[in-house]
Amino acid sequence: MTTIALTGTSSAIAAVARRLEHSPVPFRIVESPEDADLVVTDRPAPAPNHLTVAATQTPDVFYCRDESVDYVVAALTEAHLGGAYGVRVRPPVQAHPNPGPRPRWWRRRHDPLAHFDAGDFDWATAESVEVEVFDDDVQVAVGDQEFTARLRARGRVDGYDGHFHWAGMLFGDRAPLLKADGKSRASVRLGDSEPVPAKLAEVTPWGTVRVTGVGTPPWAAAPSPA
Repeated sequence: MTTIALTGTSSAIAAVARRLEHSPVPFRIVESPEDADLVVTDRPAPAPNHLTVAATQTPDVFYCRDESVDYVVAALTEAHLGGAYGVRVRPPVQAHPNPGPRPRWWRRRHDPLAHFDAGDFDWATAESVEVEVFDDDVQVAVGDQEFTARLRARGRVDGYDGHFHWAGMLFGDRAPLLKADGKSRASVRLGDSEPVPAKLAEVTPWGTVRVTGVGTPPWAAAPSPA
């Protein structure tokens, strides 16, 4: 069952919570985003993004405003019914330019937030995702600094580009400070394995750092040569 975390105190988050509570679909809500498959937040979506609701560079997160409550609830329903463990807006969909200013009558009739299209997203299900979550200490190198941090992550083969994408959270004090200082490029190593490239994507409101990578994940890297 897809697990969902709602973060924020806005009216939009409250509206989503009410809709999920009264839905005939048995949504599973968890308190901690680290324990959730999908996160709904009232923070602004990073640029570039799709309809201010999702961004390719931050998979598994929906950004919710009052205007997008219906769209987000429809997306969560699709995820639950499909047994999705993750979701990412398809890069070509995000790259398509939004239309310019339109008359008010046109916007009411063609509001893209009024028409959720599941085909705009890649959905990670049991057939395409590593359901088991990696959770262990790793060595993280950022520039000339190296430190130990707890990594909780998982990954999947992306249906669009055919590559393995992994993402998770780094716990600890060092990563948030380095990200706040403008550092993004990193490498992550598990034990004696080869380090793999990664990106420090963002500092989350709960003090962790979202980290992403493409290719072999740290938990599957080959051992370093003796």
